[in-house]
Parts: sequence; C-alpha cells; structure tokens
Amino acid sequence: MTANHSADPSAATATIRHVEIGCRNLARSQEFYTGLLGFTETARESGVSWLDAGPARIKLVEIGDGDLGGWASDDLQCGMRHVGMKVGDVDAQAARLREAGVEFTTHPKDAHGNVRITFFTDPDGTLLEFVEGAVRHDETCSPELAAEDVAAHHNRPRDAGPVFDHIAVTAPDLQEALDFYVRTLGAKVIGKLIRSDDPRGFVITNLRLGGAVLELFTFRRETRPSPWSAGQSRLGLRAVGLGVAEARGAVGAMTAAGAGAVLRPGPEPLLIDPHGLPLTITTR
Repeated sequence: MTANHSADPSAATATIRHVEIGCRNLARSQEFYTGLLGFTETARESGVSWLDAGPARIKLVEIGDGDLGGWASDDLQCGMRHVGMKVGDVDAQAARLREAGVEFTTHPKDAHGNVRITFFTDPDGTLLEFVEGAVRHDETCSPELAAEDVAAHHNRPRDAGPVFDHIAVTAPDLQEALDFYVRTLGAKVIGKLIRSDDPRGFVITNLRLGGAVLELFTFRRETRPSPWSAGQSRLGLRAVGLGVAEARGAVGAMTAAGAGAVLRPGPEPLLIDPHGLPLTITTR
C-alpha cells in the first residue's frame, strides 16, 4: 500500500448506509431515537423501524429478550464500539437528555482533536456519543475532507440537534484494516489522532465512506476478538450497512480480501470483515 493509502483501481465504492441496533421494545426505542434525538421514521416493517439520521440511517430491530452479546466497554475489544453524532452544543444537548433520565457514561469534556464529547446509552445499553466541533487531526491525509468537516462545523447552528457522524470500530492491525477498507472498498483516509499519552498506543484513523465516517481504533497493545456471532438475540450494535452499486461484485471483492463467508445470502448479504465486524451489503 502506498503512503497515501490509495485505493485499488478495481475497488468497490462503498458508503455507510445504516447502523443496525437491536432493542427489546421497538416503541420505547422509537420514542428515544425520534422523540429525544429528533430522528425521523422513514419506513416501518414487521419489528423494524428505519430512521433518517442525516448522512446515514438507523435501523431499529426488535429482538425481545436478549443482551449485548458479550459486548464490553473496553475499546481493546474488536468490533463495533459506539455510534457518534455531531451536535451544535454538547453541553446543552447533554443537559436536555439528562433531564429526560438518560444514563451517561462520560459527562461532557474536551477531548483530543479539538472537540468536545459526551457518551451515553440508549434504553438497551447501546453506547452513543455526541461530538461538538471539527476534528483537528495530528496527521491529516486529506486536507479537502478535513476542510469539509470544518465548514460543516461553522455552518452548524448552536442549537442544532444530533446528526449521524460515525461508527467507531476496533481492529487488531491498522495496516490490514486500511488494506480492506481503502484498497477494497474505496474509503478515503481523512487523518489520524495519535494518543501519545495513552499507554495502550491508541491511534484513531478516520475514514470517509460516503457521507459518514468509520472511526477506526487501533492499539499497540494486544486486542481481544469481537464477541459477535451469527444467530444471537443481540441487543445494541448489530451490524453496519454498506451501500454498493452491485452486491455480488462487492461481496466477491471483500471475500477475496479476507472477509468471511456469506452468513446470510439474498439481496442484502451479511458477512464479517477480516477483523470481526458484521457488514450488511445493500444496494438501497
């Protein structure tokens, strides 16, 4: 791979279309995501609600009884970590949610990268983040994409509610992850945040896939495998929906690049990336 992480000429152009979230009670989760977060329901199927969250959608799936499927709050665990949303004012949005009884895991604070953040959970324990500000990377790989983030921040009103920004995932090896997402899927590297103060050797690499960001966590310290497995009655983060122009070709390219076998065939196949992240491939 070249120093600027260039895509293979035959790479599929993938976009983050949605994140699938499992819930015990669909009506309760709809009230949280539409009533509190302000997203709009665009479609409903049996036990499924699709929400417009801006650059990507939220797919709520009613699971009933279940748990987080082994998900732990330690970011050394590979797989999906949280969903991040941009807001105009983190403190004001956090205060609004706190008044509604939402549980916070990290109260508003300034963070590395010139942003202000806070973390909280939905009614079933899904970890969510609000972010205020444009990320200032320690290493900028795409000045154009970084400038777009700055412009969006300047144009965002202070009272702006949440819009989808990123899905955070942990992978065991940065270069292998870049090979898959950049070379195979056409992601663009925006830049890196290097946490030199973190003894784990924490690096965040932000990749643009369409209008949303894959926030890639890697560490010098050894990571733990993703606990995700097919067939779980899993609450919380269940899968990332990747939009492609043609599903069969994209699946072929991904499996050739090290993804697992297709676990759910059909018009929207499900497979696992080389690092344990479940991906639903969609053309809609």
